[in-house]
Amino acid sequence: MNTMLKFHDFISYAALVDLPSHGNDYTWSRSSGEAVCSRLDRFLVSLDWEEHFPDSLQTRLSRPLSDHFLITLERAKLERGKVPFKFENMWLKVKGFSNLVKKWWEEVEVEGFASFVLARKLKFVKEQLKKWNKKVFGDIKLRKYKLLDSVNALDVKEESDGLSSDEIDQRREAREELTRVLHMEEISWRQKSRSL
Repeated sequence: MNTMLKFHDFISYAALVDLPSHGNDYTWSRSSGEAVCSRLDRFLVSLDWEEHFPDSLQTRLSRPLSDHFLITLERAKLERGKVPFKFENMWLKVKGFSNLVKKWWEEVEVEGFASFVLARKLKFVKEQLKKWNKKVFGDIKLRKYKLLDSVNALDVKEESDGLSSDEIDQRREAREELTRVLHMEEISWRQKSRSL
């Protein structure tokens, strides 16, 4: 019995699955006057594995030096839908935040059944929160790095030239703001980790 038949019997016996191929079917070719192509390289997986990762496929890449093409095993690209709205607990640490939410809540006038009024008001407040988060509150990480840079620059200046009283106040305020930002970032990470 030749080697290929033994290999084929092993695949059948082990119930292995040849995953679908994306791109070209051939994984090997040799150009010697007449092009010779074959599919020698492939990923074989168990039925159990395929059940856990049903969207997997093998993709043929380029072959910079060899006569074999590189192949990769990938999960199919999933289209991400719209990111659902999530209330951030760190917003509660912003001075005047609850007054802002109260103002938005009272701003919209809706008539109808109580459940309809509640749903419309919540939707309005959610849209206002999204806008406020994007335009006013901003990216907490970016704020942290800007404050760190500012404090660091003033520390370096103090070592070389000394600081004026305005710069000392500026550094103190930046450090206080950095403490608040780090606290908000910690709250955000706790919320993401669902720790109590």
